[in-house]
Amino acid sequence: MSPTRTPWRSIRGRCLALLALPALLLAGCVSVPFQSGVEAGGPIDTGVDTNFDFLPSGPSDGATQEEILSGFLTATTASQDNYRIARSYLAEDTAETWNPYAGTLVRAREGLVDRVDDTTLTYTVPVTASVDSVGRYTSSESATAQTLPPFDFVQVEGEWRIAALGDGILISQQAFPNAFSQHTLYYYDLAFRNLVPDLRWFPARAEVPTRIVRALLEPPTGWLQDATVSAVPEGTRLAATPVEVADGVARVDLTSEVLSLSDEARQLLRLQLAASLRAVSGVAGVQVTVDQNVLAIPDFTAGAPEIVPQVDARTLALTEDGFGFVTGAGEIEALGALAASVDARGATRLVLGPSRTIAALLGPEGVWLARTSSAPDLLLDARPGLIAPSVDGYQFVWSVPADGDGGIIAFELDGTPREVEAALPDDQRIVAMQVSRDDTRVLLLLDGATGPRLVVASVVRDEATGVPVRLGELRELPISGESAVDATWVDEVRVASVATTEDGTLVELHEIGGRTRSLGLPPGAAQIVGGNSGVEGIRVLGESGSIFEPRGSGWQSTGVRASFLATQQ
Repeated sequence: MSPTRTPWRSIRGRCLALLALPALLLAGCVSVPFQSGVEAGGPIDTGVDTNFDFLPSGPSDGATQEEILSGFLTATTASQDNYRIARSYLAEDTAETWNPYAGTLVRAREGLVDRVDDTTLTYTVPVTASVDSVGRYTSSESATAQTLPPFDFVQVEGEWRIAALGDGILISQQAFPNAFSQHTLYYYDLAFRNLVPDLRWFPARAEVPTRIVRALLEPPTGWLQDATVSAVPEGTRLAATPVEVADGVARVDLTSEVLSLSDEARQLLRLQLAASLRAVSGVAGVQVTVDQNVLAIPDFTAGAPEIVPQVDARTLALTEDGFGFVTGAGEIEALGALAASVDARGATRLVLGPSRTIAALLGPEGVWLARTSSAPDLLLDARPGLIAPSVDGYQFVWSVPADGDGGIIAFELDGTPREVEAALPDDQRIVAMQVSRDDTRVLLLLDGATGPRLVVASVVRDEATGVPVRLGELRELPISGESAVDATWVDEVRVASVATTEDGTLVELHEIGGRTRSLGLPPGAAQIVGGNSGVEGIRVLGESGSIFEPRGSGWQSTGVRASFLATQQ
């Protein structure tokens, strides 16, 4: 039996009831003091240590309702033992039914406590982001005040305890990186050629393998659903929990739906599970079972879908010495026929296809297809005002004018145009467009009267031919600045943007399904490209022609000057 596409559109996400978090609370209507600030500047690639345990204390004797609420909210940052400490602040029956995993709110700063009556308190807090029950992170442009469900109190053996509350937790921006861990779930593109990432967040000490598998059995994030497929048969559930990890192997016990899968479909199922669990500490492999009996799954002999296609780690650029890869000594390793095409076409931008046998060039006459073979260059798109093209793994060259006139066109290698339907705004110009290396997502940087706009969208293809047909819904990513300059993929779940500000050109790093932070102000940034190693692989071209790379807490010149940087698809 072949893998079948899960009918995502027939499934709807669950609504959340959410809670509240840390600080020192006082009686009446008070401000909850907590240091808060916008994450900006600073070290470019600062990692957060999540390998420590935060163990708040339990309730103290004689504590007031306000003190019990304060202690409970603080304790919800500690997910160890199924939020054991937080549950100690609840009445016994409530402790058994309260579900902290229903969702999470991320607060911007302190909140306010209001007394409703002798046994009821409420908490109102400015919220900037939320995480749903399957780890999907959603941020908002500005903090929005939310009043959480009331906290009802009851005395148990003379001590106040919380008897009623909403499900879920609330956490501060500062505490979030330590309390939650980031994991990438994977689905497939429609042709089962590539694994497509979907970033999720789970409590760091709360049976993470189990939560990952449960989330994987659900649909991907909404904007990906039209362009992805799962190897998990519809209706499949975890038959036994938790997912046990022993000797480096995660044992995933699923319901009987998987028994009907063909060998190929079973291979894809195991790969999808293994890819999604690979970042979990101690997991090196996956064993699938049904009713605790091992499911027979042959190994891939060849042709397994790729997780993260890699490119040459060197910078690809046009310098005064020609076009090619910049070596460690700052010299150019020319790319033969492509270098000749760059010169002949007066190229100002280039993207190298994943096969490294074709490239798309932008020159004064339009977008050209160039090859490493002896085949002549082919003018694909002569529309005026074109921006830098993109190339996907199906060997389509994507092209669009800045004003969007004529829309996005994907050209086959023989020049056949294929219009890609997209709901592009009429009042914004297109600054950058780049297809992801998994061929399933596209990044668009737009600019208009209200400033820059950064979006990603899924690429919906014809399942038989791979022809891109349309873009899915636009997923907004928060971006700062006054006007858009450039944008690029950094890795499978992060993109970077450049925008002008009153202080200079700002580079920001955006997690798709996560947070955004500043990477600082490289001088006069005019172009940005990504590479292999996340932030370390980013290169920025300044208006002066200098190439900059991230170093420590800022940007450092590589000592190489270039006319443009090329993108490696």
